[in-house]
Amino acid sequence: MKQNFTLLLLCTLLSLPSMAQEPQRKGYIGISIGPSFPIGEFKEEAFANTGANLSLINFGYLFNGRFGIAANWFGGAHVIDGSPFGISDGMWSYGGLLAGPLVSSRIGNHADFDARLQIGYSAANMDLEGYKVDGVGFAYSVGVGVRTHLARKWSLSINLDMLTSNNRGDYMDRKIQTVHPTVGLSYRLR
Repeated sequence: MKQNFTLLLLCTLLSLPSMAQEPQRKGYIGISIGPSFPIGEFKEEAFANTGANLSLINFGYLFNGRFGIAANWFGGAHVIDGSPFGISDGMWSYGGLLAGPLVSSRIGNHADFDARLQIGYSAANMDLEGYKVDGVGFAYSVGVGVRTHLARKWSLSINLDMLTSNNRGDYMDRKIQTVHPTVGLSYRLR
Protein backbone atom coordinates (compact mmCIF):
# COMPACT_ATOMS: atom_id res chain seq x y z
CA MET A 1 0.00 0.00 0.00
CA LYS A 2 2.80 2.42 0.88
CA GLN A 3 4.55 1.67 -2.45
CA ASN A 4 1.36 2.40 -4.41
CA PHE A 5 0.88 5.72 -2.61
CA THR A 6 4.52 6.72 -3.21
CA LEU A 7 4.27 5.77 -6.90
CA LEU A 8 0.98 7.72 -7.28
CA LEU A 9 2.46 10.77 -5.54
CA LEU A 10 5.59 10.65 -7.71
CA CYS A 11 3.58 10.37 -10.95
CA THR A 12 1.32 13.25 -9.87
CA LEU A 13 4.22 15.54 -9.03
CA LEU A 14 6.02 14.76 -12.29
CA SER A 15 2.93 15.49 -14.36
CA LEU A 16 2.31 18.93 -12.86
CA PRO A 17 3.80 21.77 -14.91
CA SER A 18 6.39 23.76 -13.05
CA MET A 19 7.13 27.44 -13.59
CA ALA A 20 10.72 26.62 -14.54
CA GLN A 21 9.56 24.42 -17.43
CA GLU A 22 7.30 27.09 -18.86
CA PRO A 23 8.65 29.63 -21.33
CA GLN A 24 9.13 33.11 -19.90
CA ARG A 25 6.02 35.23 -20.13
CA LYS A 26 6.60 38.30 -22.27
CA GLY A 27 4.38 40.89 -20.67
CA TYR A 28 2.05 42.06 -17.96
CA ILE A 29 -0.96 44.27 -17.41
CA GLY A 30 -1.97 45.38 -13.96
CA ILE A 31 -3.22 47.96 -11.52
CA SER A 32 -1.31 49.62 -8.69
CA ILE A 33 -1.93 52.10 -5.90
CA GLY A 34 0.13 53.99 -3.36
CA PRO A 35 0.98 57.31 -1.76
CA SER A 36 2.22 60.26 -3.81
CA PHE A 37 4.78 62.61 -2.28
CA PRO A 38 5.02 66.12 -3.80
CA ILE A 39 8.53 67.47 -4.33
CA GLY A 40 10.09 70.70 -5.56
CA GLU A 41 7.93 73.69 -6.39
CA PHE A 42 4.77 71.54 -6.36
CA LYS A 43 5.25 71.07 -2.63
CA GLU A 44 6.71 74.51 -1.82
CA GLU A 45 4.70 76.85 -4.07
CA ALA A 46 1.52 74.89 -4.76
CA PHE A 47 1.13 73.81 -1.08
CA ALA A 48 0.38 70.19 -2.04
CA ASN A 49 0.30 67.68 0.80
CA THR A 50 1.00 63.96 0.48
CA GLY A 51 -1.67 62.42 -1.74
CA ALA A 52 -2.57 59.24 -3.55
CA ASN A 53 -1.59 57.74 -6.91
CA LEU A 54 -3.53 55.14 -8.87
CA SER A 55 -2.27 53.43 -12.03
CA LEU A 56 -5.40 52.04 -13.66
CA ILE A 57 -3.40 50.40 -16.44
CA ASN A 58 0.22 49.49 -15.87
CA PHE A 59 1.41 47.64 -18.99
CA GLY A 60 4.70 46.16 -20.17
CA TYR A 61 5.66 43.88 -23.06
CA LEU A 62 9.12 42.49 -23.81
CA PHE A 63 10.10 41.94 -27.43
CA ASN A 64 13.16 39.78 -26.83
CA GLY A 65 13.02 38.86 -23.15
CA ARG A 66 15.00 41.92 -22.01
CA PHE A 67 13.86 45.03 -23.95
CA GLY A 68 10.32 46.15 -24.60
CA ILE A 69 7.71 48.86 -24.20
CA ALA A 70 5.83 50.10 -21.13
CA ALA A 71 2.70 52.22 -20.79
CA ASN A 72 0.84 53.70 -17.86
CA TRP A 73 -2.57 55.35 -17.47
CA PHE A 74 -2.42 57.10 -14.11
CA GLY A 75 -4.10 59.61 -11.84
CA GLY A 76 -3.25 61.34 -8.60
CA ALA A 77 -4.68 63.78 -6.09
CA HIS A 78 -3.24 66.01 -3.35
CA VAL A 79 -4.99 68.16 -0.76
CA ILE A 80 -3.96 71.83 -0.76
CA ASP A 81 -3.34 73.14 2.76
CA GLY A 82 -5.27 76.43 2.87
CA SER A 83 -4.97 77.00 6.64
CA PRO A 84 -1.98 79.41 6.45
CA PHE A 85 -4.16 81.71 4.31
CA GLY A 86 -7.35 81.36 6.36
CA ILE A 87 -9.19 79.52 3.58
CA SER A 88 -10.61 76.03 3.32
CA ASP A 89 -8.51 73.23 1.89
CA GLY A 90 -8.52 72.65 -1.85
CA MET A 91 -7.48 69.86 -4.19
CA TRP A 92 -4.88 69.26 -6.88
CA SER A 93 -5.77 66.41 -9.23
CA TYR A 94 -3.93 65.19 -12.30
CA GLY A 95 -3.81 62.27 -14.67
CA GLY A 96 -2.29 61.20 -17.92
CA LEU A 97 -1.02 58.60 -20.31
CA LEU A 98 2.68 57.70 -20.64
CA ALA A 99 4.65 55.26 -22.80
CA GLY A 100 8.30 54.44 -23.38
CA PRO A 101 11.06 51.84 -23.31
CA LEU A 102 11.20 49.03 -20.75
CA VAL A 103 14.33 47.11 -19.71
CA SER A 104 13.79 43.95 -17.66
CA SER A 105 16.11 41.49 -15.98
CA ARG A 106 15.36 38.20 -14.22
CA ILE A 107 16.07 37.97 -10.51
CA GLY A 108 16.10 34.26 -9.73
CA ASN A 109 13.28 32.03 -10.95
CA HIS A 110 10.31 33.99 -9.64
CA ALA A 111 11.01 37.71 -10.03
CA ASP A 112 11.88 40.40 -12.57
CA PHE A 113 13.51 43.80 -12.11
CA ASP A 114 12.13 46.48 -14.46
CA ALA A 115 13.41 49.95 -15.36
CA ARG A 116 11.41 52.35 -17.53
CA LEU A 117 11.52 55.86 -18.95
CA GLN A 118 8.16 57.13 -20.19
CA ILE A 119 6.92 60.30 -21.86
CA GLY A 120 3.40 61.44 -22.62
CA TYR A 121 0.50 63.72 -21.85
CA SER A 122 -0.84 65.04 -18.56
CA ALA A 123 -3.87 67.08 -17.50
CA ALA A 124 -4.13 68.85 -14.13
CA ASN A 125 -6.86 70.62 -12.19
CA MET A 126 -6.79 72.81 -9.09
CA ASP A 127 -9.96 73.49 -7.09
CA LEU A 128 -9.65 76.01 -4.26
CA GLU A 129 -12.62 77.86 -2.69
CA GLY A 130 -14.73 77.43 -5.85
CA TYR A 131 -11.91 78.74 -8.04
CA LYS A 132 -10.95 76.12 -10.65
CA VAL A 133 -8.07 76.14 -13.11
CA ASP A 134 -7.07 73.51 -15.65
CA GLY A 135 -3.91 72.85 -17.61
CA VAL A 136 -2.44 70.27 -19.95
CA GLY A 137 1.08 69.49 -21.01
CA PHE A 138 4.06 67.26 -21.54
CA ALA A 139 4.92 64.71 -18.82
CA TYR A 140 7.70 62.24 -18.21
CA SER A 141 8.37 59.56 -15.64
CA VAL A 142 11.40 57.53 -14.56
CA GLY A 143 10.75 54.37 -12.60
CA VAL A 144 11.94 51.01 -11.36
CA GLY A 145 10.06 48.02 -10.06
CA VAL A 146 10.19 44.42 -8.98
CA ARG A 147 7.58 41.92 -10.13
CA THR A 148 7.40 38.83 -7.92
CA HIS A 149 5.56 35.98 -9.64
CA LEU A 150 2.96 34.59 -7.26
CA ALA A 151 1.66 32.02 -9.76
CA ARG A 152 1.96 31.18 -13.46
CA LYS A 153 -0.29 34.07 -14.44
CA TRP A 154 -0.10 36.52 -11.52
CA SER A 155 2.59 38.84 -10.15
CA LEU A 156 2.88 41.21 -7.23
CA SER A 157 4.53 44.44 -8.37
CA ILE A 158 6.36 46.96 -6.20
CA ASN A 159 7.29 50.17 -8.04
CA LEU A 160 8.97 53.49 -7.39
CA ASP A 161 8.38 56.25 -9.96
CA MET A 162 9.15 59.95 -10.24
CA LEU A 163 6.70 61.97 -12.34
CA THR A 164 7.24 65.47 -13.74
CA SER A 165 4.61 67.29 -15.77
CA ASN A 166 4.47 70.88 -17.03
CA ASN A 167 0.81 71.84 -17.11
CA ARG A 168 -0.30 75.09 -18.74
CA GLY A 169 -3.71 76.59 -19.30
CA ASP A 170 -5.43 79.98 -19.40
CA TYR A 171 -4.72 80.60 -15.70
CA MET A 172 -2.32 77.76 -14.90
CA ASP A 173 1.41 77.38 -15.32
CA ARG A 174 2.35 74.65 -12.86
CA LYS A 175 5.15 72.11 -12.75
CA ILE A 176 3.93 69.02 -10.92
CA GLN A 177 6.61 66.76 -9.49
CA THR A 178 5.85 63.69 -7.40
CA VAL A 179 7.51 60.53 -6.17
CA HIS A 180 5.14 57.62 -5.76
CA PRO A 181 5.86 54.14 -4.43
CA THR A 182 3.07 51.78 -5.47
CA VAL A 183 2.04 48.19 -4.91
CA GLY A 184 -0.09 46.31 -7.40
CA LEU A 185 -1.23 43.08 -8.97
CA SER A 186 -0.38 42.14 -12.57
CA TYR A 187 -1.71 39.53 -14.95
CA ARG A 188 1.20 37.95 -16.86
CA LEU A 189 0.79 37.92 -20.65
CA ARG A 190 2.24 35.26 -22.96
